[in-house]
Amino acid sequence: MLNMIKADFYRAVRSKAIYIAVILMLVMLALDLYTVEPGNLGIHLSMNIGPQTEMSSELSQMDYEQLSALSMKDYRKLRLKMTGYSLDRDILACNINLYYVFIFVAAVAVAADFSGSCAKNTLSSAISRKKYFLSKFVFAMLVCAILHFLNTYVMYFGNRLFNGGNLASDLGSVTRITLLQLPPVLALAGILTGLAFLLKRMAVFNAVGIPFVMIVQVILNFLSLALKLPEEVMHYELQTMIARLSMDPSLSYTLRSYAVCGGIVLLFGAAGWFSFRRAEIR
Repeated sequence: MLNMIKADFYRAVRSKAIYIAVILMLVMLALDLYTVEPGNLGIHLSMNIGPQTEMSSELSQMDYEQLSALSMKDYRKLRLKMTGYSLDRDILACNINLYYVFIFVAAVAVAADFSGSCAKNTLSSAISRKKYFLSKFVFAMLVCAILHFLNTYVMYFGNRLFNGGNLASDLGSVTRITLLQLPPVLALAGILTGLAFLLKRMAVFNAVGIPFVMIVQVILNFLSLALKLPEEVMHYELQTMIARLSMDPSLSYTLRSYAVCGGIVLLFGAAGWFSFRRAEIR
């Protein structure tokens, strides 16, 4: 299995898709750092993700129309005057964006093998399906974990370099948040890897994988309102977990969140495995 993982790493560094994923991640970070505001590609869930910040006097006195009329450069200047604001923590609270980067990882690791008939060739060379599945799943998890840490430290040092220390946390706090967020980030990777084994073909995987998290968010929000579920239920939605784990959460919440993340990985891993085990590989 280790040799297969090494082979996948070798193939990944030669794949254009991984470099596209890294470039996409860097572009999103660059926009966040320049606008001094985290972007969000998912559905925005209303919640307080940290302590209140003090805006610059100019920014606090403007209404929506005035802010909309500002150029990006002028808006950046006003945001840089904010005090008590840690841009890096805010960006980490929106790490759901990594899901769209992880799509490339799952595509390269799994979907591309099925679309290009590589899976059939590998399985015909005395490699068991179990070994193949586990090596692909572990490989995808490792790559996504590496991208998670790369995203954090590129963002952290980029923020200090381009925006100054006024909007930056200390390195220890950022590292702690990154470690706390690792289980939900790996749950995102598990969802995509399981879907790739379940759906197999690249076109089908992309069609389902890209909107998947947003669709789940819509369904959860609808069920929460329709069934009048307690507000705490939504605290275990992945985007919300990623945000709340950047806010010095309680030990009980952290452990429950990790249990949910473990369940998600097992669920999608099992779905992918049972589909792959019974499928006719062409």
